[in-house]
Amino acid sequence: MISLGEFKKFFLFNLIGSLIVCALVAVITVLIGAFNEITMRVLFTLLMVVIHSLICLAFIWDNERQNTFDRLAFFINALFFLIVLSFLTSIFGIWKIVPGELVWELYQTYFVIAFASLHGNILAKALDKETYIDLIIYLNYFFMAVVVIMLLPIIYIDNSIRELGEFYFRILGAAGIIDGTLSILTIIFYKIYMHKHPKIENSMAPGLAPGEAGPKIQRKGLSIWVWILIIYLAIQIAFPFLFFMLRGTF
Repeated sequence: MISLGEFKKFFLFNLIGSLIVCALVAVITVLIGAFNEITMRVLFTLLMVVIHSLICLAFIWDNERQNTFDRLAFFINALFFLIVLSFLTSIFGIWKIVPGELVWELYQTYFVIAFASLHGNILAKALDKETYIDLIIYLNYFFMAVVVIMLLPIIYIDNSIRELGEFYFRILGAAGIIDGTLSILTIIFYKIYMHKHPKIENSMAPGLAPGEAGPKIQRKGLSIWVWILIIYLAIQIAFPFLFFMLRGTF
């Protein structure tokens, strides 16, 4: 049975092979001087191969520095599959196998799933510390699922504000505020817990995976992924207030 690691290597090597093939096609096309719609699609395909190859290499580089694959395994695995789906989606869109509108909707879905995976994986790092923290996290999971589920119809329904109604967006805004607040509370309580137990390894900090051999690392501060999530959650909390204030409903 092929392991996930072998599948990742297989996909990466396929991207490299595709990059070489597309580059050869592009060079031949340039030398011949025959530019047409097919040529432009080939060049756009080359661009997508380059972009997705660089994304994969960036994650490998980040893993070498911070062991991200082990510390955020669920998020990284989910994100890697989304990269594969993104690559296929871009190719299907370029060659008009799927309509451009659907491509845009799929990419919005991938973004929501990626952040939900990061969100859930980081919250899981704070589990099994204190009972009250666990309760906050499980409640957070519920509201996170509500937000994700409610976002999907907005992505795929045209004129979603008219079709779904303003009350739907009020519920979504309230769920988003609760979701973001619970997440930030989790991080705060987790930091308080770590302050009270300084000898316990901070699983939200960058560095080696738990139990891995290597040079001693001072685990101060939070991982860049946690900071990205905090910024996203702050926007998620503030946006509903700003949106409804601008609409004059508060």
